[in-house]
Amino acid sequence: MNPFIFGEVVKDDNFIDRKTELESIVKDLSDGQKIFLIAPRRYGKTSLLLAAAEKLKAKGARVVYLDLFKTASVEQFAAALGKAAAEMRKLGFAEAVKFIRDFVSGLRPQFSINPDGSLSLGVDASPPQKEVFQMIENLLAYPQELAVREKRPVIVIFDEFQEITGIGGEPLEKLMRAVIQKQRNVGYAFCGSKKTMISEMVSKKSRAFFGMGPITHLEKIPSEYFEKYLAANFDKGGFNFSKETLRYIVSSAGSIPYYIQYLAHELWDLKAEEKKITDLDVERAVMLIAKRNTPLYQNLWENLPQTQKRLLQGLAANSGAAIFSGAFIARFQMKSSALVKKSLSLLISKDIIEKDAAGYVFTDYWMGVWVRQNCS
Repeated sequence: MNPFIFGEVVKDDNFIDRKTELESIVKDLSDGQKIFLIAPRRYGKTSLLLAAAEKLKAKGARVVYLDLFKTASVEQFAAALGKAAAEMRKLGFAEAVKFIRDFVSGLRPQFSINPDGSLSLGVDASPPQKEVFQMIENLLAYPQELAVREKRPVIVIFDEFQEITGIGGEPLEKLMRAVIQKQRNVGYAFCGSKKTMISEMVSKKSRAFFGMGPITHLEKIPSEYFEKYLAANFDKGGFNFSKETLRYIVSSAGSIPYYIQYLAHELWDLKAEEKKITDLDVERAVMLIAKRNTPLYQNLWENLPQTQKRLLQGLAANSGAAIFSGAFIARFQMKSSALVKKSLSLLISKDIIEKDAAGYVFTDYWMGVWVRQNCS
């Protein structure tokens, strides 16, 4: 069986390094801290958070995890908080339904059971916002009440927390800050992958969450950790390879956990019979992955204006280096640094590129490969 996993949360032997970050998160949350974790997508943020959650549960804490990515309204947010409060109590289905109804009856909650046995909750009403905000305030206060009553720590993890800006804007941010900052027995993790949005939330003095707690930026995992992981798994499968090829796999996937797993998975299947992996095989696998995603990338590409296409060509060719230089502007016909800046802003808003420590990069690493292969 192919041991390389991508597109889902990784656990156990597939959870690589992050020991320092994991220990720090567990300690801070156990101490009732309010922490912020910022990481680009596919850096392993969610796997890290869920690993921390398991360790905290083992220490006796009540832990709930809320992913706000699909939450689109304050009503849905209130319902998500209600469901989380029921999960803190570890209630059965009937008890959970009654418990949640007591908090959010005005939303006319609709309950069902998912195939995995978990509770599914929807809403069928839109009461006045003032009423919804009161529900949210009551639900936000609940973790502290539970922690005091049970004399045990309670931990609340918000993933994709930047979505709160679109859900309820500044009023919701201020309400959350007002309630949460008083809670001494509850640890909160506010985590986001849209770096520009989440960074503004915590670094601007005018924003509600400014100065509320320590901020951690999740960096790339050092190559040697992945090289050891790849070697162990390819060894078990009877593959032949060199250390240099393992290093090439990591660099060819941008040193990003998701893409390394993806590329290794592809190589395992590609070379299952021959059982030998070379640098040329790595290049072939990268090309196959990019080609497989052509319909998605082509649709994005065809809907972009020429200036943004030229900027993406430049980013793909130059890895985001010196994009405001005269040489870059001349080569890719960007006319001026102002046009580069405007195009960057528009591409960020379309979620095609983002900024990291190295500069501006494609949010989907394979799209950068595809642009180099097909549009340069």
